[in-house]
Amino acid sequence: MKLLFWNTHKNKNINEYVSNLVAENEIDILILAEYSGNITELDSILAKSQKRLKRCNTIGSDRIKIWSNYLDVQPGIQEKHYSLQIINNEYIVCGVHLFSNLNGERNDERVLLANRIMDEISKLKQKIKTDKVIILGDINESPYEKTSLSALGFHGMPSLNVSDDKTRVVSGVEYEKMYNPMWNLYGDFEYPPGTYYRSESNLCTAAWYMIDQIIISQSMIGLLNRNDLKIIVECMGNSLYTENKHPNKRISDHFPIMCGFNIM
Repeated sequence: MKLLFWNTHKNKNINEYVSNLVAENEIDILILAEYSGNITELDSILAKSQKRLKRCNTIGSDRIKIWSNYLDVQPGIQEKHYSLQIINNEYIVCGVHLFSNLNGERNDERVLLANRIMDEISKLKQKIKTDKVIILGDINESPYEKTSLSALGFHGMPSLNVSDDKTRVVSGVEYEKMYNPMWNLYGDFEYPPGTYYRSESNLCTAAWYMIDQIIISQSMIGLLNRNDLKIIVECMGNSLYTENKHPNKRISDHFPIMCGFNIM
């Protein structure tokens, strides 16, 4: 199972890039945020692709669109900022696009929203009796910030083994751990250093940010194919970045991310 997420930056001419990425990387589940292209055209292209992706029911989720090649796909809760889908009655896939700080700081609100998402996921886990969860999307915070890392948020730990304790206790309350493998793609030893670039005149700025992330349940760690975990910077031999190696905003201001699992 290969999954790809991309915030397409409301680019109306994005379909060729999307379809090429799906074909080149043999994607099974496609999740897009800020999609503003011709969706009927994209539906047709993806339906005729090798994987024959079909659009999932995301009515109510304004920011997220999802396509899948799996026949057994049932929608969970659809909310403006996220979409929950159940694959083969076993895997819970959640596409997210949380609000940003561009119009004012909203850190605490993102944590509350992440907490609500995790609560909905918990209900689904109990309903279909599974512990297999994959969250992909534009969290609009870095892995070390509260929404991704806090036990009240997604609780995405930078290091977690299958044999580790499943929960942490904070002030007498037990919280289930999740794993965030995107920590492994940080830094400038390999390009790119993040998924999003924004240079500001603040005294403290990282410039490169890993705001597009993949967070998985502990039960999925042993299934994760590490070679498929990547930030994509090229599509059919063409760069998705500018001459200065920043995301090309004429295509998107975000790089796509993908992950793969050793399951059918």
